[in-house]
Amino acid sequence: MNSNLLLQVCPKRNLSVTNRRVLGLILCLLLFGNAAQADIIINGYTAATNDRFTNSGAFIGSGLNFSGVGQTTGARWATAISRNVVISAWHFPPTGTVNFYANNDPSGIPVTRNVVSGLQVPNTDLYLAVLDSNLPTSITHYSFATEAISGPPLTLSNAGIYQNMNAYMVGRSPEPHPGFRDQAVGRNRITSYVENVNFLGLTDADSLLLFYDSTSNPNFVQYEAYLQGGDSGGPMFVDFGGNLRLLGINSFINFGGINANPAYSGISYTGNQAAFIQAYIAANSIPEPSALALILVGCLIPACTRRRGLKR
Repeated sequence: MNSNLLLQVCPKRNLSVTNRRVLGLILCLLLFGNAAQADIIINGYTAATNDRFTNSGAFIGSGLNFSGVGQTTGARWATAISRNVVISAWHFPPTGTVNFYANNDPSGIPVTRNVVSGLQVPNTDLYLAVLDSNLPTSITHYSFATEAISGPPLTLSNAGIYQNMNAYMVGRSPEPHPGFRDQAVGRNRITSYVENVNFLGLTDADSLLLFYDSTSNPNFVQYEAYLQGGDSGGPMFVDFGGNLRLLGINSFINFGGINANPAYSGISYTGNQAAFIQAYIAANSIPEPSALALILVGCLIPACTRRRGLKR
């Protein structure tokens, strides 16, 4: 199969071509195998506007809560989706200590938690990991997409309610930062959905695509972003009423990189795996101290009542 096939089947963003096959995806994947690679490409990037830890009022994420986006010292990503469960990429999972910051101030003291176990969401590039204790209230956790999307395998399809939404893409900054504070944010519109993208032998890697448009393209947005190696496992969000909603995890880009036509980023979508993710969160939850106190009180009341009854 010719890797140029992708140029023939999806040269435009118009989703009136949703029945066109994108078999070129099979050969046009660039996996993020290690952190010693390039950084996210952001058109018009500046440290003030795009780097979270520049702590600037010009940051495009000002007013949004990025505290639940954690990293290990080696810059592997771990995004909180409950008080003690994080999500990342199966092919680049977090290990060891994860660092979270309550705000965008790099001089703040990080909240650290250790990864104690983890599990691949079957046949996907999504990876769930359990932390050794609950995160404090200063660190948020994100709701995630639960809407099921479907389409013919390896075919550009409509991304449902998320089609054409302008997403926040998170990757490693072009500026040098310590690994656990290496976060830059760009924007891009969600172009389409592709079912069962076939890479790494995965059979259920349902994905969202985001095309990297030139400035002359009418679909271009300010700070248009394109993922690079090392961004694997980072989160992609949309803004719902001032709150970030997680749609998926950075997984792949097309073979040929930024000079390909089209260049695109691939996001492993959470919506089709929501039941599995929610069950995993429930199975691994750690009761908060206040909940434990209520449980203990509830257990003691019947015992006290029985003891009083015996004295009568």
